[in-house]
Amino acid sequence: MKLVAAMLASALLSSLMVTPVFAHAEPARATPGDGAVVNQPPGEIVLEMSQDMNRQAGNNDIDVFNASGTEVTTVTAVVENSDRKRLSVALPSTLPAGKYTVKWKTVSAEDGDTADGTLSFTVDPSAQASPGTESLRPDLLGDPESGAGSPTTSVSIGSSDDGVTWILVVAVGIAMFVLGAGGTFLLVQKRP
Repeated sequence: MKLVAAMLASALLSSLMVTPVFAHAEPARATPGDGAVVNQPPGEIVLEMSQDMNRQAGNNDIDVFNASGTEVTTVTAVVENSDRKRLSVALPSTLPAGKYTVKWKTVSAEDGDTADGTLSFTVDPSAQASPGTESLRPDLLGDPESGAGSPTTSVSIGSSDDGVTWILVVAVGIAMFVLGAGGTFLLVQKRP
């Protein structure tokens, strides 16, 4: 009975150690929120990601497009030095009224996996302002009020290694389980 309990504890511990690898650097919070209606153009788009992002140039970006598909961002998005989960891009102060699409892309610093997706907001000086959905994935930020949520954004997650990462993660998990179970077995056998 002790052996079974020890093996179950080893399995739980090994699964907890592998779980963070399955996440991607995707937006957990957005300002303005997805679907927001603002009366004045925002000064910037800020995305708080679920993981630290890779700092290599060109890996992480935010591009904003107007309703006709013309890009309105004129500068490159920036990963904040003191918080590598924060990605932001400045917007022109002369942004006219209309609907805007925010396209983002990231590369996780933890596992190198890529993710991309879209959000939207509307600038309308005469409309009722609405913050939209700012907390996109509160479950990824540890928000106690969240429960298990699903993203409201359109997200595409990929990896340039065609599944090798997943095979490696599973192999490491199995190896950790086997080593943990074997070590536990040896400890249980050394009873006085």
